[in-house]
Amino acid sequence: MKINSKRLSNHLDEVNLITADGEGMTRPAFSELEDQAHAWFIKKSKEHGFRTRQDAFGNSFATIGPEDKKGILIGSHLDTVNDGGKYDGALGVVTALEAALTLLDENIELTKPVTVVAFRAEEIGLIGSSVFTDLIDRSEGFEDRLAAMNRTVATVDDSIGYEDYTDYVELHIEQGKHLETNNLNIGVVSSIASLNRMNVTVHGEAGHAGTIRMEERKDALMHTAKILTEFERIVKSYGHPNVGTVGQLTVFPASSNVIPGRVEFSVDLRGDDMDQLNKIKEEFRKYTEDNHTVDIIESPEKEPAHMSEKIMDYIKTSAEESDFTFEVMTSGANHDANPLSRRMNAGMIFIPSKDGISHNPAEFSSTEDIEAGAEVMLGTVKKLLAE
Repeated sequence: MKINSKRLSNHLDEVNLITADGEGMTRPAFSELEDQAHAWFIKKSKEHGFRTRQDAFGNSFATIGPEDKKGILIGSHLDTVNDGGKYDGALGVVTALEAALTLLDENIELTKPVTVVAFRAEEIGLIGSSVFTDLIDRSEGFEDRLAAMNRTVATVDDSIGYEDYTDYVELHIEQGKHLETNNLNIGVVSSIASLNRMNVTVHGEAGHAGTIRMEERKDALMHTAKILTEFERIVKSYGHPNVGTVGQLTVFPASSNVIPGRVEFSVDLRGDDMDQLNKIKEEFRKYTEDNHTVDIIESPEKEPAHMSEKIMDYIKTSAEESDFTFEVMTSGANHDANPLSRRMNAGMIFIPSKDGISHNPAEFSSTEDIEAGAEVMLGTVKKLLAE
């Protein structure tokens, strides 16, 4: 059984006509453009004979197969970052739609419902899928945050729907270079990395740049340079897939003729093993606090999301059956599969993205790679139907 590559490509082109002016794709979460993309998805699915609905929050669903059983959920999201690419999110939705259409084309017996989903607002924190799984953050200020999205607590409560499904499969571009560099067709995602963030303030003493001798200085920026070098060494010592990034750094008072008296920077630490991540944080904190004057504030940690071994096996077998090369890998980026994995069996299929570029108009995956991913998605769904 082969997917219809031309139909898949046409659907991708159609949804990407819905964008603000600019070089890339711009369909921000909760914007009129995201609304239009979801309207396109519902209209297109109806044309192909799917049963369609939108929940109160705005997540969109298109279903084939029986109505009286728990089903299989496949899909992704349709929102983008500003001036993003054509593939992040949208490709996962249209590939899922194509897999379901191929099941209809081939008159495959549908022993349970198959539902294609387009989640809302993935790019700003997995909002739609977190609502669907009842994992949305309901901490202080929840109603105000919802009001900014033009939503209410009632719309959230009415949109919890995970109990109707047993399995979730999502296809996505890798957003990294590993598959392309190693000439691999498919990534079998084993986990979505934990996200740990810290805000660090390094204290020194501001002073005149020309009058205080080097040995007399308490230069916060020079202390920070040593801290960052040690941070990189610590993270590297624990190996792949642990990664650490300092993406924000602010110097005070930020004057060319003043010795920096204070530096603030962010730490983003990711991996799939909380024991290792905690050891990294402990080493980093010990070195920093023992050798420098600092304040460290940790944000609440997010546990890694582990994919279903069953679905991973189905993805591997489907790749093997089509003679595609693959590798099991961790996702450093977050995806809707994260909250879904905490409520049901979940799996992710990665395909190569050229030069690892993502969230960028230059984002690209070849027709051949898309076809391979779609074939593996189809094979995985068929195996779920055969259970």
